[in-house]
Amino acid sequence: MSTVAKKKVIVLGAGVTGLSAAYRLSKNADIQVDVIEKELLTGGVCRSFTDGDFILDHGPHKFYTLIDGILDELTAIMGADLLERDKTQTLYLGGKYFSFPLKMSEMVLKFPPTKSAEVLLSYALQILKNRFAPKQATTYEEFIVERFGRGLYQQIFEPMARKVFGAPEGLDRKLAEVRVSSPGLMAVIKQVLFKSKVDRTVSAPMFHYPKYGYGMIPQRLQEKSQANGATYHLGAKVLKIETVNGQASAVVMEDRSGKTVRLECDYLIYTIPLSLLDKLIMTEIPEGIREAARSISYRHSIIYYYLLKSEPVLPSIWVFCPEAKFRFGRLSEMVKFSPHTAPPGHTSLMVDFTCEPNDSVWSMDDAAMGEMLLKQLEPMGLFQRNQILKSFSKRFYNLYPTYSVGYHRHLAAIRSLERQMNNLFFIGRLGDFNYNNADQCLDMGFRAADHIIHQGGVDKGWQELRASQFEQYKIVD
Repeated sequence: MSTVAKKKVIVLGAGVTGLSAAYRLSKNADIQVDVIEKELLTGGVCRSFTDGDFILDHGPHKFYTLIDGILDELTAIMGADLLERDKTQTLYLGGKYFSFPLKMSEMVLKFPPTKSAEVLLSYALQILKNRFAPKQATTYEEFIVERFGRGLYQQIFEPMARKVFGAPEGLDRKLAEVRVSSPGLMAVIKQVLFKSKVDRTVSAPMFHYPKYGYGMIPQRLQEKSQANGATYHLGAKVLKIETVNGQASAVVMEDRSGKTVRLECDYLIYTIPLSLLDKLIMTEIPEGIREAARSISYRHSIIYYYLLKSEPVLPSIWVFCPEAKFRFGRLSEMVKFSPHTAPPGHTSLMVDFTCEPNDSVWSMDDAAMGEMLLKQLEPMGLFQRNQILKSFSKRFYNLYPTYSVGYHRHLAAIRSLERQMNNLFFIGRLGDFNYNNADQCLDMGFRAADHIIHQGGVDKGWQELRASQFEQYKIVD
């Protein structure tokens, strides 16, 4: 009696996107799944770790989704370990805390009168410009000014974007479309005047979070997919992607013991940085695609942790700090996500910021960085030095896609490889250069797996799915 050979699918990268694809694929008995991950642990930036009695995340994460079925899927995976939390976030500006998204009443009453007048006047002028001299925004700066006026842009959006994403005048409007869900200042004004309900597509009133750290999500996905038969190659380095007759045919890797291993595949799911493509695909591909891959860039991220003997120190779960005097962009506190992440009477503060590889702060040692941050935090009066039990940093390469003006031309060239090979799928924040959150990573992974199971190649509607689903994602704060 003959047996039908299983389809072989290789997943490159074991972040949430790769894990969700592996999990969904592993539920199909006719598919053999191999996941290759360079780290010894899965989860990527969504991983959690422990330090003594503290549970810590690699930066602040929340789970909130507007995608049909995703919360139900996560609830089935996590069960009672998924908590529902009220969302609280604030903006620290001029020595005062403001609600975020910004409330019109606070802007009028708490902003200095000259600043409030500047914001409202610039917005009124912008409305006139939009009506009588409309201009198609091409940059992040133009997009935000068009919707909020230059006054609010200069006070909040511009300095925040500069420290997190890079120079906003050189960033593509797509970043603003994805990251700024509010349609503009007029929507804020209407919210106050007519006391309408919070728009869940603009601001999340609540979110979900795992009881013992965000890392429970990737851990559970790995456990369930392994139980279904998926194989994980951790601590492995991808050396090359082989092709035969124009399709991905195998992946050659160096495993954690230093042994070279070759795995054949029928389909390849790619979730690692696109910038690696030029080095991994050794056969002839157009130089334009290689050049596009070399042009793709990402910003690094640093999380600095203060473990404190203290009650909670922040007024909300996280605080945004747009002013240029703060090197960081955001503060967050683990116990506000889950009270199970620190012993009683203790808390942990996370300070996070992004940078370019050549930024001096990237190479700064922990002691010097801790002192720099303490001086900047001191006016906020959050804690005293004698309350610090321990402080340290974690640093992450290639975390934020850099949406420079014109990036989409490079991306389109790279994505053409999907159509050429027909068995290669680019998904995820790194693998699709898509600035998305965990819910969207889950959605991408599930949909890629379902497409392979039910449709097969890229030519069976994959590009249409990308346009109708993946390209419509927005980040909801």
